[in-house]
Amino acid sequence: MEQRSEFRIVYPLPARPVVTLGTRRASVLDLSERGMRVDQRSLESPLAVGERVVGVLRLAQRKDHRVEGSVLRVDELSAVVQFDDDFRVVLSSIFQEQRFLRSRFPDWR
Repeated sequence: MEQRSEFRIVYPLPARPVVTLGTRRASVLDLSERGMRVDQRSLESPLAVGERVVGVLRLAQRKDHRVEGSVLRVDELSAVVQFDDDFRVVLSSIFQEQRFLRSRFPDWR
């Protein structure tokens, strides 16, 4: 089993957050304190490695979080964005999001 340095939420389909990056909107597949993986298929124009992104992440519990960062890697399905240090999602928000999801989706893990 792979050990991760940070806690990560993999979202159930009906509760995926949305990130707005300028005029583009994307579904968020998973989220950690330092980054997110977005669904490239949900974007009108795909993200590219090295691209700077600035926007607003709307969490499943409808809380907004400003994000800034860079695209680390992409494939045909997803793009990984690493947040700048000043725009990380605090761990308490990650845990609140997890509790929210568990209350709405009892079988979710």
